[in-house]
Amino acid sequence: MKLVTHSILLIVVSILNLQSQIRSNDILIEVNEIDNSIFTADKFWRGADGAASIDLENGNILWLFSDTFIDPKGTGKRSNSRMINNSLAIQEGYSLEKGKISFYHKGRQRKPKSFFELPGKTWFWTGHGILANDTLIIFLFEEKSLKEDPGFEAIGWYIALIDNPFENPLNWNIKYIKGSDTFGVIVGSSAVLKDNEFIYAYGVTEPASHEVYLLRFPIDKIVKGDIAGLEWWNEDHWTTRTEKKIAPSPLFIGQTEFSVHYQENIHQYVQIQTYGFGAASIGYRLAEQPEGPWSQPVIFYQTQLKNPRDFVYSANAHPEIQNNGFLVTYNVNNGNFNSLMKNENLYFPKLLSVKISK
Repeated sequence: MKLVTHSILLIVVSILNLQSQIRSNDILIEVNEIDNSIFTADKFWRGADGAASIDLENGNILWLFSDTFIDPKGTGKRSNSRMINNSLAIQEGYSLEKGKISFYHKGRQRKPKSFFELPGKTWFWTGHGILANDTLIIFLFEEKSLKEDPGFEAIGWYIALIDNPFENPLNWNIKYIKGSDTFGVIVGSSAVLKDNEFIYAYGVTEPASHEVYLLRFPIDKIVKGDIAGLEWWNEDHWTTRTEKKIAPSPLFIGQTEFSVHYQENIHQYVQIQTYGFGAASIGYRLAEQPEGPWSQPVIFYQTQLKNPRDFVYSANAHPEIQNNGFLVTYNVNNGNFNSLMKNENLYFPKLLSVKISK
């Protein structure tokens, strides 16, 4: 949602459109643009940004979205919609072709409200999350409005704990835990992973500078709402942090939202994000461990925009979806709100099929 302000070395391998195959070092990448009608068909849910996904491990996938348009009358037109700050969806099955998706928000249909809400003037945008010990852990970042550009600022983070995640989301028991002081780092705004002992959450410095850190929580504590065991990765070890001036070394410069997943066929972790602003490109980094060291970014896809005020952001991979490779979503927005309301080719997550191999 914000421009990366740091200079960064990019290995640009190609400009891709529709369908391409490229090779960088020992990695071969095939990219195809695919149909996104799974998101566009609902008459009430008329687009959102964010688009993070979580395997609920019961045959369903949870999708998390931030700013969302809801058409209260179900006319299927964004021009009749209201905007809420977040929503979610449950996809039944792991296939886009065969899966059924249902969207959820709070409030009445005629007066929709955000699914995750705070009292007062701040609001939640969704980060990522994970299922652990049959408890759903969702990271949320708290935003406040600004009078100056860009009009908003991240001021903290929360976790939402759901102890009945396999029920209808409207019946979820949600417990909100306010995050500790992490010195400007919004924990869980991007990818969340787990092993047998820990939940690992990537955090990004906000606003604007986007240094990326990796933090971890003991699973047996976080599922009970105890986040006191938070640790930071610092070069070659895990450590606690009690002062802003004692900062670990960042992993790399990222974006507010990105994904990290383990790609079995190449035996490496893959990080996906956008680069630049406007007609931003999409690239990857590789690492053998979640903490890195991470490779230099490789650009594998260049977006094509029709309007000079359109802009691209928030690329995420979705390895939970069955595909010949993995799926990547990205969002296209417009700096003019009236254009966004009228052009329904915008603001529904776009889909790429990405196959990566050696």
